[in-house]
Amino acid sequence: MASCDKLAVLKNSRAIHAIRKEGKSFSNQYFVLVTKRNDTDQPSYAIIASRTVGGAVERNRCKRRLRSRVIMLNPRIARDRDFVLIARPDLLTVDSAALDKSFNRLFEIAGLIQADE
Repeated sequence: MASCDKLAVLKNSRAIHAIRKEGKSFSNQYFVLVTKRNDTDQPSYAIIASRTVGGAVERNRCKRRLRSRVIMLNPRIARDRDFVLIARPDLLTVDSAALDKSFNRLFEIAGLIQADE
């Protein structure tokens, strides 16, 4: 798994829908991770926080928390994958250490990063 400079952000709703429909899903109590192989050498991602999470302030907070962890993992993320992160309401109340641990674990299970040694 080679690192890349910057992850592309998916903005096309059709591409996001295709990943959600055809991709493989992994989840925990804080978020859902849906991943799908891509044909490029550039990984891309999208973050979704629906109204079930809360109002605009809560949804934006969830997106910021997920985005910061994606940026931290960027050098380790597989280049041949696209993924979508879907926030769940418990993401608002979990402490950072527990979120980091569950985030890394789910990405390892999904095969997006190598396990720490």
